[in-house]
Amino acid sequence: MIALLTRWGDQSALCQLAPRLSAALSEGGRAGEASIQHNAVLAHGTAFGEQSLAHLPSGDVLLFCGAIDNAPRMRAELGCPAASGADLYAAARLRWGEDAEAHVAGAYAAILLQDGGKRVCLVRSPIQAPVLYYWSDAESLIVASTPGAIFATGLVERRVDQQKLADSLYLNYSEEERGWFEGVSRLPRGARAEATPEGVRVSHYYDIGDIPPVRFKHDQDYVDAADALFAESVEQMLDGFERPAISLSGGFDSQAVAAYTMRARRGQDLMSYTSVPRDDWQESDAAGTFGDERAHVTALAAMYPELSPRWITGGDRELSYCQRELFETALVAPRNGANLYWIHDIRKAAKADGADVLLTGALGNLTFSYDGTGLLPDLLRQRRIGRAGSELWHGGPRRKLAHRVVAQAVLPFLSPAQQRAVLRKRGAVFDDPLDSWSPIHPEFAADMKVAERSIGSGVDRFGLAIRSVESFRRTLMGNAATEGGDMMYAMDRLHGLPSRDPTAYRPLLEYCFGIPATQYRKRGVTRWLARRMLAGKVPEMILKETRRGRQAADWFIRLKGRRDAIIDELDWLTHDPDVSGRLDLQRLRRAVETMPESQAELTPAHAATLSLALSRGLTTARFIRFLAGRNDI
Repeated sequence: MIALLTRWGDQSALCQLAPRLSAALSEGGRAGEASIQHNAVLAHGTAFGEQSLAHLPSGDVLLFCGAIDNAPRMRAELGCPAASGADLYAAARLRWGEDAEAHVAGAYAAILLQDGGKRVCLVRSPIQAPVLYYWSDAESLIVASTPGAIFATGLVERRVDQQKLADSLYLNYSEEERGWFEGVSRLPRGARAEATPEGVRVSHYYDIGDIPPVRFKHDQDYVDAADALFAESVEQMLDGFERPAISLSGGFDSQAVAAYTMRARRGQDLMSYTSVPRDDWQESDAAGTFGDERAHVTALAAMYPELSPRWITGGDRELSYCQRELFETALVAPRNGANLYWIHDIRKAAKADGADVLLTGALGNLTFSYDGTGLLPDLLRQRRIGRAGSELWHGGPRRKLAHRVVAQAVLPFLSPAQQRAVLRKRGAVFDDPLDSWSPIHPEFAADMKVAERSIGSGVDRFGLAIRSVESFRRTLMGNAATEGGDMMYAMDRLHGLPSRDPTAYRPLLEYCFGIPATQYRKRGVTRWLARRMLAGKVPEMILKETRRGRQAADWFIRLKGRRDAIIDELDWLTHDPDVSGRLDLQRLRRAVETMPESQAELTPAHAATLSLALSRGLTTARFIRFLAGRNDI
């Protein structure tokens, strides 16, 4: 973690403020380090032994956090064979100036104190990045990778941003610059900011819509290039690590990361950790999904003797597991609270087993294993009628051809209102988010205009037609990464274990966004690029799998076992005005109180309330109480 505090005028208080910043950046029981340079306090944490401070020949001072994914390549190009991340980024700035971001691939954030302290430059990498929060007035500027450091100075009052809270309950994370607290902004990914006594000016230097097209003559050329880039990604990201481990599922993405890792480290054991349901869970007949991924991981282990699978059942873990620690580390309300118990346990197990990095495949669905969603409207806009007809014909059962025509060739060209009218005539029922997956109180939702803001930001909450490949990917990218900087790096720090995602490697992502969307779907075969690329590298059952794995598939029996305790907590929360005015506690209570004996008896809306709205509501309620200083969460 990093932080900077500068007083544009009176610097007399800097010596008193430096210890507060260093204490706020303590990690793993070790206090951060702080120094005063150019009339500013510069502080950094000491996680993973990384150097975070560097000096440029110009006299500028650099604070750096995160990781450079292509560090071996950058060291060779810049002639810095043993450079740390901070020194390597400093060398890149010296060589290329602000164009350094075009050469450095990674998930990082940087603060540069320039011109003898008269100017501060902030940078966040695109795609993924640690967060940079900032607050300024006419006298001071505070920048930090955790908002806690800003409040630790005593110069800023900690007040939660009610609009952010409301939007989060409606799963609208599109406003990236809005942080969780009033007056404290967040630098977007792929952006720079220049701060002077006159104020802070933000500019964007990166947009995924500007990625240039990539075109080859033959289909196999696309596979060969993707294969080479994936291998490069794994090689580059493993640099400096001796004992990698992987969070492994039955899906294409983490299976690919595991396979390429074992090919890169021939003969070296790879520890894998897979979340599996409790022993008293039984598979449901939910169409197109499966809840136990052991068979898929076991099949991969049969191909690679180096793989050492571990199964993470989560025992009797529930929502409060490590929750307060996460609040303290990140100062955010996580959106996926119901899944976090097994993510914490995977981190803990990997750390205990001696892993020095945890690999994931979180962005694979947006990169090499994209399924081609949005291809049909794009083909029609390009007047490629023959190819569009082929995809419609081969895209599913012949008896549902008319349905596919309407859904993929007609609806994308209609307005949202027209789409809903057509779907209603065809018997579709639209669940109101406030009656299903959102726990927000209707009056709070109306006051904060969450539905209007969601529509205005282009976030679809009613499952309307996908209009294009680019719009779909851009939306998913924003949802996946906007809050990811807080959560990913909070989890790294909380468990003392860094993580890396080879599927988010910027050269690979840009390649996958640049190639024709037809490489992802052909004659109804989705994930066509990944299936060709992974042939012979992962088990055949993975390549033939068309179902989706369900995370936390045993949620119903976990919830059922705590039914009475949850009702008590909801009743107790009704007496807290900060909570009861924001969450529809009565609806959540009714949903828990009327739980049937089996999951199969749930209606879709009831299931969404229990599996989604309840965990989001309780997580938010506990976060509100945590911020108010309550110790009873």
